[in-house]
Amino acid sequence: VHQPLSDILSLLSGSSPSVRRCPVIDSQGNMLHVFTCLDTLKLLLRCAGPAAVLQSRAARTFDRRGSMMEISVQHDDAMLNALRIMDQEGSTICPVTSRELSGDMGGVVASGVVSVSDLKWVMSSGQFDILSQPVSKFVNWRDCNVTANLTDRLRQERLRRFNVISVRAGDSLHMLAQRILESKLQRIFLSSEELGRIVGIVSSRDILIEVLDQLR
Repeated sequence: VHQPLSDILSLLSGSSPSVRRCPVIDSQGNMLHVFTCLDTLKLLLRCAGPAAVLQSRAARTFDRRGSMMEISVQHDDAMLNALRIMDQEGSTICPVTSRELSGDMGGVVASGVVSVSDLKWVMSSGQFDILSQPVSKFVNWRDCNVTANLTDRLRQERLRRFNVISVRAGDSLHMLAQRILESKLQRIFLSSEELGRIVGIVSSRDILIEVLDQLR
């Protein structure tokens, strides 16, 4: 509990993307809080100096329209390929698209989204062979599994909206951080008003890494 906040920020923004949470304990070993990158965004927005840094940086920093097809999964690819993409990117979500749908304008048009958390349905059902099926079939199978649970159904409705945040040319990281906090999600999709399609995937950790050097 007496550790400097800068140590926690360095740990969360370090080279290992698997470090997403940092427990805070007292001298008796009692856990007081689990600090996340979302907690970091809340602090940055409340403090004048860090908030000014966020306002000075453009959200377009995370525009990856030229490589979005590479970090998306084709609807007729196996679900295993989507998991490989998420593992390679250190991401927890992956947009579903097709080359016919997205074309070559940059960015992607998403027909759906899959996430690492979808694996809970595979584990609970024991139907591991579904991972070898096309993503489109996996999504239909997943939807059938969530309809009986209200909480998961509400989550699925949010997924169908893709949790997209539209980015205009003048938007700042300050606005992007606010929108991520409002969504209560670790990662969101960015869309370009110019293209009308998804051009990036951004997490609270991505924003922390982007501005950390200016905060030291």
